[in-house]
Amino acid sequence: MAENVLPHAYSVSEINNYIREYLGEDELLTNLLIRGELTGFKRHSSGHIYFTLSEGGCSLNGAMFRAQAANLSFLPTPGMEIVVFGQVGFYERDGRTQLYAQAFFPVGEGAAGQALAQLKKRLAEEGLFDTQRKQLLPLLPLSMGVITAQGSAAWADIKQVALSRWPGLKIKLYPAVVQGTEAPASICAALLKADKAGHDVLIVGRGGGAAEDLAAFNTEAVARAVAATQTPLIAAVGHEIDWSLADLAADMRAATPSHAAALAAPQATELLTRIADNEQKLRLAVARRLIYLQQRLQEAENRLTRTTSKELKEDWRKLQLLTARLEALNPLATLGRGYAVCRNAAGKTLLSTAEVKIGENLNVQLAEGSIICLVEETNI
Repeated sequence: MAENVLPHAYSVSEINNYIREYLGEDELLTNLLIRGELTGFKRHSSGHIYFTLSEGGCSLNGAMFRAQAANLSFLPTPGMEIVVFGQVGFYERDGRTQLYAQAFFPVGEGAAGQALAQLKKRLAEEGLFDTQRKQLLPLLPLSMGVITAQGSAAWADIKQVALSRWPGLKIKLYPAVVQGTEAPASICAALLKADKAGHDVLIVGRGGGAAEDLAAFNTEAVARAVAATQTPLIAAVGHEIDWSLADLAADMRAATPSHAAALAAPQATELLTRIADNEQKLRLAVARRLIYLQQRLQEAENRLTRTTSKELKEDWRKLQLLTARLEALNPLATLGRGYAVCRNAAGKTLLSTAEVKIGENLNVQLAEGSIICLVEETNI
C-alpha cells in the first residue's frame, strides 16, 4: 500500500516571521502618519501605552513603548481625532498587525490648545513653575547674556535700554533661531552655552508675534532648558496677554525685551539717589543710637553714685560702732575717768599690795603724764 505524502507544512512561527519581514520591507509602512479617532487608550504600569485607532468602520491596534511615552508633550484621550506618527509592523506572538507609535499629534486648533494645556499641567505638577525654585535677580550685575535672534529688534532694544541705565554693564549675544522647527533646539543650545559663561543674569526671548510665532517657547524642551538654567534668567517672549511655558519656568517674566533690560540693569541715577537716602538714614540711626547709649550711660552713672553714697554711709556707721567698741577697751580711756596704772621699777603692773615693798619707788601712770612715788606704808 502506497504511503500518503503531504506537501511541506510551514510552522506558525515561520509564517509569522515571514509576515513580519515582508511588512518591514514595505517603505509605505515605515515613517508614516495615520489619522483616526482614538477609541481605546491604556497606559500600562510598565510605562508602555496601548491604543486603538478607528476610522470608517476599521480599526488598528497600536503601541507606544516607554521611552517614547515618557517624552510626550501631548497625551490624547479617547474620542479625540489624532494623527499618529510611526510604522506598521507584525507582532509575531499574538499574530496581529499593529501600529508602533513614535508620537501623537492633535488635529485642529482646539486640540492644539488642549495639548498645550495638558503639557502645562504636567510640568506644573512636576514643580517646574514653583516660586520656591526661582532665583532672585542680582542687584548690581556686571555681565549679562542675551539669547535671541541676531540682528533683531529685541537685541537692539535690550542693548539700548540696559546700557542707558547701567553704562558699565557687559552684554553678550548668544544668537538663536526663535521661530520655526529649528527654534527649540537652537534656543536650548544657546541657553546652555550662555549659562556656562559665568554671567550674572540672562535674558531669553523675542519681540512678540502671533501665537504660532511663539510656539518654540511653548515646547517642553525649551521650558525644561529655562528651568534648568543656574544663572538668574528673565524670559521676554514679548506676548502681553498669554504667558508662555518659558515665561512660567523662568525666574522672572518680562512683558517685552525692553522691560526685561530694565529689570536686569539698575538705573544708575536712581541707585545713587538710593545710596544718598540710605546714607542719610544711616547717619540719623547712628545719631539716635548714640543719644540712647549716652542716656543709658548717664543713668548707669547715677545709679552707681547713689549706690556708692549709700554704701559709704553704711560703712561709716559701722566704723563708728567699731571705734566706740575699741575705745571702751582702751586703758587710756579708763585713766581719763580718774583711774591710774601703777607699775614697779621693772615695769610690772601692780594689782596687789603684796607685790609692793616699803621704800620701793613706783611709777604711777595718769591720764596725762606719770609720777614717781615712794612707798611708805601699805594697807590691805
